[in-house]
Amino acid sequence: MGFEKTIIMGTASVPQFEKTVVTTGAVAENSPIFAGTSKVDITPGKEVYIAGYGQNRLSTGTHDPVWARCLVLEIGNTRTAFLALDLVGLFLGDVEKIRNGAANELLPAENIIVSSTHNHEGPDTMGLWGPNIMQSGVDDDYLLSVREMAVKCIKSAEKNLVKAEIKIGQTYVDGVAKNGRDEGILDPVLVAMQATCDGETIGTLVNFANHPEALGSENTLISSDWPNYMYNIIEDLLGGVCIFQNGALGGMVTPDVRNHSFEETERVGLTTGRCAIGCLEGATHMDCRGIDHISSKIRIPVANEKFLALRNAGIIKRDFVDGEVETEIHLLRFGSVEMVTLPGEALPGVGLSVKKLMKAEHKILIGLGNDELGYIIPEQDFDKTKYEESMSVGPKAAPRIEDAIKSMYQVTNGTLNG
Repeated sequence: MGFEKTIIMGTASVPQFEKTVVTTGAVAENSPIFAGTSKVDITPGKEVYIAGYGQNRLSTGTHDPVWARCLVLEIGNTRTAFLALDLVGLFLGDVEKIRNGAANELLPAENIIVSSTHNHEGPDTMGLWGPNIMQSGVDDDYLLSVREMAVKCIKSAEKNLVKAEIKIGQTYVDGVAKNGRDEGILDPVLVAMQATCDGETIGTLVNFANHPEALGSENTLISSDWPNYMYNIIEDLLGGVCIFQNGALGGMVTPDVRNHSFEETERVGLTTGRCAIGCLEGATHMDCRGIDHISSKIRIPVANEKFLALRNAGIIKRDFVDGEVETEIHLLRFGSVEMVTLPGEALPGVGLSVKKLMKAEHKILIGLGNDELGYIIPEQDFDKTKYEESMSVGPKAAPRIEDAIKSMYQVTNGTLNG
């Protein structure tokens, strides 16, 4: 495989680290690129509790599918999978089950990045939106099927690997998102990455920060919300499979709509999709020497009394050890692209701070990357009277995550060699 791995246990300078793993796949010369994509319908075939906007919102049908969508890249003998799910979120335990089920000799589990779009018009996969606050909304059979379909999606994308070229572009998107908590604080940058083979699109990965909740609380039809329309226009005009990774969407980066209608939802999705297509026009092919990848396990104190009570009641199925929750962060670099996973819904201020640490021309923040810990709020802005704080593990989440990312850059001497 040509991997190099360094394990750093309990480093004195970074006490919150449990483990740091560095994987380097870079070579001296530009490497051939292989890409494959797949999408699998994960729409529930029965009535489920819909995630978001309080308890007891039962589905009454389906407007459009929710999906598992995957892009697999192989560069410089390093194979990495990016799986995105049209779900409200998955805990790390469920992510690990998916990764372990899909992993093989060429695709190690740690090289599989699983993110959720944070869709508020899909099934409850975390337990917080059942018939009442003390009853989980998770359908265990459905969650099992999601994990199985996610594994199928990754394996199908791997089977579809072909020699490819990559183009990447970025642009600013206006008129589709607003910040309901801190007016005017947004990250309006959209990044789009297109993989092609002999001029035909294999897949297009889109990264942008905006809650999929344009349909609002009154809708009871299962839908992937505005990403549905983005998927459609990109796949219709470019071909291939569109994969969406949300960004720093927390507190509250939400669709800027006149009303919660399917028409307005379509406008947001089509506008976003057209921006993605537009920024790829005229983009040149990107050279890559490999994929560099560093990941770290960290622990964050759980200060949210509600989360602790729900964990004790078995509603949240998550281990808290000595009052802390374990999560992980990944940093990847290839070509002109740098990616950082965030294990929840980072507020734009946190996201923009992380982007200041990133070195590459094209910076991608993968929100809800491999975990969902709720809102990640700057410690100085933490106010227990506000809604977002009631859905956050606590004020130490943001500083722990930012410190971990800074330390990851220190491990790599401030640079990665994409």
